[in-house]
Amino acid sequence: FQGIFEKFEMQHGYMDSHLSHTYDADELDKRKKEVALLLGQGGFICFLLTKPFLDSEGGRDFAATDLAKYELNYASFYRKNFSSRAAHVTPVADELKRFLDMFGAASSYFENFNKSLDCRVLAKVSNVSVGLVIDQTEYFVPSLLPDSRSEAVVEYFELLVDAISSIHNKLHQSIPDWVDGYEFEEEPTLRAQRSELVTAIAEIDTRLTQLAHYKAALVHSGPPLVADVCTILESTFGVKTDATDEFREDVKLVDDENKIVGLCEIKGINRGVSRENINQTDSHRERAGFDTTFPALLIANTNIKSARTISEKDQEIAGEQVKHAVHMRVLVLRTLDLLGLLRLVLAGKLSKSDARSLVLERVGWLRVQGTDVVVLTGE
Repeated sequence: FQGIFEKFEMQHGYMDSHLSHTYDADELDKRKKEVALLLGQGGFICFLLTKPFLDSEGGRDFAATDLAKYELNYASFYRKNFSSRAAHVTPVADELKRFLDMFGAASSYFENFNKSLDCRVLAKVSNVSVGLVIDQTEYFVPSLLPDSRSEAVVEYFELLVDAISSIHNKLHQSIPDWVDGYEFEEEPTLRAQRSELVTAIAEIDTRLTQLAHYKAALVHSGPPLVADVCTILESTFGVKTDATDEFREDVKLVDDENKIVGLCEIKGINRGVSRENINQTDSHRERAGFDTTFPALLIANTNIKSARTISEKDQEIAGEQVKHAVHMRVLVLRTLDLLGLLRLVLAGKLSKSDARSLVLERVGWLRVQGTDVVVLTGE
């Protein structure tokens, strides 16, 4: 049903009134993904249009705050409202006649000037389109709301499902295999191009999945975090990682000659970096047999439970902890900073060797903001 993800209310104050608008962004995003998966697997979806569209007010934009609106947002395609609801809706698709006779009513209509959009009219009021099917998979049907009586609800959905399934089956009638014996000259070329595109899309999907795995370091803790960080370390600095030490959060950085060039302590923390975290990094370095001049990194995934946005995740390390890290000759990075270095390396703005030198030669807090890399010492 149209409008189920958003809510409009008129708020009355002492001197004036204003329209309040809220919407459930999380649920809406989930349904966007579900619709994309559904349509990608050959399914279809039906939107029931029961009210006027409210897309903007006082400079505020509401054009994508409901799933029905979002799925209707095409270039050169417009939705407009009638001055009053039209109770008589004429079916263009005969299959909809019984449903529209019982429940048809339209508050809005559509104008399509997008020649590339597969848009077919299902119902009209006078000469304007009020019901549509787009790309043969997304149905938009103008309707009254059924009353709450169970028999009315059953009748409503039986008529609707019968109509939409009949239209959908007609649109998607299967063509027998023998028809493929007739071939247009461009078909072999188009098939070859399609195959190349499918391969390219698969490669893109693989890369996007890899990048998503990198970002998991912002939420994981324990062994999954260690695995995430090891992958990022190898991709960012061009080193190998050895996580087979008896201390499961103590990772060795190894160069191409199998020489240990640094130690890395990896921590998942619900708050910020503490003095204890820094001391543990130094203790592991000492137990591994290295002196205080040997590079030791503390990579901390901070504020795991409290952060719900990137800005909430980007919390500064306390100055006294930065000073303590300098005193203990430890370099601290949040996973957000580590990802920042990786992003700069992947974008070609920082070489792997320069990134490696930064983390192996400095102490304090290495902070990355945008394209700026700064090592803070607490002074």
